[in-house]
Amino acid sequence: IMLYNNDTEYIVFDGMGASAGARATTRTLTRGGFTDLHEGERTVTAPDQLFGSYIEEYETALSRDTTDLEVTMRPLTYKYVIHYRITKGQEYVALARGALAGMAESVYLNDGHTGDESATLMFDCDLVDYGAHAAVTSFGVPNYPGHHYTRADGSEAKYTLSLQVRLRNGEIPDDFVFDVTDQINQQPRGGVIVIDGIEIESTGGGEGAFDVEVDGWGDYIDIELPL
Repeated sequence: IMLYNNDTEYIVFDGMGASAGARATTRTLTRGGFTDLHEGERTVTAPDQLFGSYIEEYETALSRDTTDLEVTMRPLTYKYVIHYRITKGQEYVALARGALAGMAESVYLNDGHTGDESATLMFDCDLVDYGAHAAVTSFGVPNYPGHHYTRADGSEAKYTLSLQVRLRNGEIPDDFVFDVTDQINQQPRGGVIVIDGIEIESTGGGEGAFDVEVDGWGDYIDIELPL
């Protein structure tokens, strides 16, 4: 018996014909002007919260009575709380968003282990008094709980975090890129990531030319329509 919640917006279920292959992935997301953090990785939306339970064997008999079955729904996604601490130029920032590369692309519903493939999660940030903040949902790291310190090709696992900001005058500086491998290795299933010492410069041109209420940075979500 396999149970999981299906009230999700971005999660895609695959391989549902057999319990061993049933897995959850998430939708492709492309972003204009984005430079890949890890070559060849699919860029995706962060998955919604997902819970599941799997009972390998269950015996019952025909009956007119209702049978109660106690089930514990366990998390299949995990939260990373990301703090970007901006020590210079916070007053220039109008919008912020980020990406986290090297994370698991899928999770298997029967036992919660993650697949070998890695993906880059795209997310938006909230501006706070110290910089920018994001709570990012993830399947965790690839190949967990297996040999998750190495990739399928034998190379060492690497995790990369980026920050892109848009300034109040419309400028978009070069992305800030950080190696967060040590922090992720210590927290393979959610945790807190802290980036400190970010400095932002502005040329000062066109102050006020950018409306911070304008939506749209060029994100595109691929959604398969059942036809």
